[in-house]
Amino acid sequence: MRIIASLFAAFAVLFSAPAMAAEWYVVDTKHFTVYTKDTKKNAEEYGKELERLDEALRIISGVGPSDDDFPASSKVTVFRFGETSDMGKLLGRRGVGGFFRGDAVGSVAFAPRRDDVRRERGFERTAGDIPINPKYIVFHEYTHYFMFHHRDAPYPLWYSEGFAELFGTMTFEKDRFVIGDVPPERSIALKVVDLDLEEMFAPGEEPSREYTSRVYAHGWLLASLLNLTPERRSQIGPYLMAINEGVDPLEAAKNAFGDLDVLEKELDDYRGGAAKVLKVPFLTKQDPEVSVRRMTEAEEARMDVLIRAKAGVDEDQAKKQVDPARDLVSRYPESVPVLLTAVEAEFDAKNWNEAESLAERILAIDPDNVDAAIYYARVALMRGYEDKSQIAVARERFAKANNLQPDHAYPLYGYYLSFLYSDETPPDDAIASLERAFVLARYDNSIRNTLAYRLAKEERYSVSQGLLRRTLIGAGKYPRELSACYTLAEAGDNELLLDMLRPDHPMDESEKEWDDKSDEEKWPCLTKVEATA
Repeated sequence: MRIIASLFAAFAVLFSAPAMAAEWYVVDTKHFTVYTKDTKKNAEEYGKELERLDEALRIISGVGPSDDDFPASSKVTVFRFGETSDMGKLLGRRGVGGFFRGDAVGSVAFAPRRDDVRRERGFERTAGDIPINPKYIVFHEYTHYFMFHHRDAPYPLWYSEGFAELFGTMTFEKDRFVIGDVPPERSIALKVVDLDLEEMFAPGEEPSREYTSRVYAHGWLLASLLNLTPERRSQIGPYLMAINEGVDPLEAAKNAFGDLDVLEKELDDYRGGAAKVLKVPFLTKQDPEVSVRRMTEAEEARMDVLIRAKAGVDEDQAKKQVDPARDLVSRYPESVPVLLTAVEAEFDAKNWNEAESLAERILAIDPDNVDAAIYYARVALMRGYEDKSQIAVARERFAKANNLQPDHAYPLYGYYLSFLYSDETPPDDAIASLERAFVLARYDNSIRNTLAYRLAKEERYSVSQGLLRRTLIGAGKYPRELSACYTLAEAGDNELLLDMLRPDHPMDESEKEWDDKSDEEKWPCLTKVEATA
């Protein structure tokens, strides 16, 4: 009886104890900061896998071991929580399983902790539904970031997405990684969509309905063939180099890959067979360094506002963020993380006085806080749209932010913008700052486009085009318009090109609605080139 009583007592304790609850943790590694709602053990393992992903990319791409001077501003912040459907709701688009934003202020990725068990209406998955491993989403998106951060090549869309898909399905074994598995969500397109290499390499103005499937599914297939087949592995370099030099994309493909009919037949055979996988040992068997800690009460309280802000807000959403942010400040007036979240909310809502005051409060608590210093400078830059005297204030504040963290791209970029937005001729140090910002944050399209504008302003058109090559070889009419603008500029008429490339001030709302424009207004360079021809 004593034994039975003891067993019942044990079961009572077992079933009365709560299951291991998911809590908010901060995971810090060399290349990532992760905010995740999970168990501590899972959070730590997730951080290790992300670092192993970075190591695998370094091995395959030839970048080599991580440099010791990797700037803290280049770390990616990953928000990992909820289910797959939460990602679409956050972005306001159905079917989105996760997303990434490359930004010099701070790059962020959003990924679910788990795939949905049920559909939104509560129905079970059907046989046709293919679950997506949540890890694949972050692996895919970080691969994009890594490619542009370390190798500023003019990756065509098919290769950019195909290479990211290749690493998206990466798995880990005890002391090695494995790439090459078929992305489950691309399996149907791989079977039913016909191969068309010419459309992949040169999509033109009117890509077909199958173009997206070709970019992702066939892009994975061809990226796999080129990277995992020894006799093809040396061809991708000459192909990208030719594109960078302005060779027609289809011609570049023929020169690098040979007869495209032969390549297409080889690709068709490749997709009909078993997927090729590559197993590569890690550089070191030692686990990556990862620190994990529970969030403080204040940090956890701010997560809803922080996630919404980092995901991006429109004008109405920004206004809705203000009251919750102010409530947080009233509850945690000395918490720097809370104050930073509130600064961002006030800034997004264009409440300059409140954002500036909060930034000052943070700098009084933590004088070396570069994030607060950047917002402090950005407030003055925004005010400079109507009050030109604020431009000098912004310039001084960006310089101070740069002194706090010289390898942070945004203070350098903001310093240059202070001349651009005030229509002043930028001095040499401002141009050098822009160039340095690009080196530090090639993944930031705003910096890339601004530098392309600067080079065009200096009539260095070939270098300017090189920065935008990936856009120029893309699908749709915009790339044709951009190309036509460069053609006119090289012939001595650069006004339309400069108008097209010049960054708009964020406060400028004078741009006419796109749908209200005529074709001549939408595509002035094409119209002019065609008229001349």
